[in-house]
Amino acid sequence: MASPKFVAAAAAAMLLSACGPQGEYYDKSPSAVVSALRIAPLPTQVMGGTVAGKRVTQPDEGTVVIAALDMNQTELVRFVATLTPDGSGTRVAVDVAPPEGRNKDRFAKASETNALAAAMLPALAKEHVDAAIDGRPFDMASMNPAAKMVPGMADANRVAADISKMEQQHKFESEYGDDWAAPE
Repeated sequence: MASPKFVAAAAAAMLLSACGPQGEYYDKSPSAVVSALRIAPLPTQVMGGTVAGKRVTQPDEGTVVIAALDMNQTELVRFVATLTPDGSGTRVAVDVAPPEGRNKDRFAKASETNALAAAMLPALAKEHVDAAIDGRPFDMASMNPAAKMVPGMADANRVAADISKMEQQHKFESEYGDDWAAPE
């Protein structure tokens, strides 16, 4: 049986670690992180054809909400990034949240009936945020580490990201015209 001093010390250590910095560190300012999250295309090559767009909001200085939208601009899921300044960089913690609006109950039911998809959402959200901040294509292998061993996976990621961007650009142009300035 563990001594009372050992139990108290272990509990204190756990509490202190829980109070430490949360999220992954990026050597970018909070404003640079917010900018990267605003412009990054959603990985529709992974999320599926139901996702037709996104809405990025910033309810407060330390929170960025990326909502995946369907063709009616109704939210399907939310990726919530919590930003904490850390020296010259930023710590970013990522969570998945149910959508606001009519799909909220549907999301809860789908999460219960499709546990595998629900379990993959946090990894998908984290990789979307990582790729956006790092300025690189979404890494499809992040969903399955064994896929990193597949030759040519980096090229497949790049091609899938390019196709996803083209699909989103085509959808935008078909709805709003093609005389807008080219995206950066």
